[in-house]
Amino acid sequence: MNIKTFLISVSFVLALAAASANAQSSVEAVMSQKQIQAARELVETERDMTLIINLDLTPEESETFWPLYDEYRQKIRSIRGRKVTLIEAYAERYRAGNVDDEFAEMAIKDALDIQLDTVKIRQKYWKKFRRIVPARKAARFYQLENKMDTEIDFVLSGGIPLVES
Repeated sequence: MNIKTFLISVSFVLALAAASANAQSSVEAVMSQKQIQAARELVETERDMTLIINLDLTPEESETFWPLYDEYRQKIRSIRGRKVTLIEAYAERYRAGNVDDEFAEMAIKDALDIQLDTVKIRQKYWKKFRRIVPARKAARFYQLENKMDTEIDFVLSGGIPLVES
């Protein structure tokens, strides 16, 4: 990993950590919608910068890659939005002390559906990205996406308490 990539990764994680600092140990301190939107915009900007630095696209590749990437991110953001909604519903129930078996069953089913839908989108777009860039570049792109999503999920998970048994 070169120094630019490292610095962007560190700033990416720090941006995520700052955005969720109020929810480190519990969901009692929920961010405002403005804070959530600002954090999302910052993460998207960091994501784009990471890709620009690490993909080394040719001008021809860039011309077709970025519109497809925007389409892909829109679909992924929609799925991630469902995840945020699920987390918010859990937070509300958790604070109220009302995480019953029925909700737990529904929440896990929804979480698994979200994971499955994400994989389906990634599979579909893999073929599209492969038509634009060589396999190694497309693989690098997917590795970067996976790393960034994992960092986001790690930060989010730090603010989600376990279901009381």
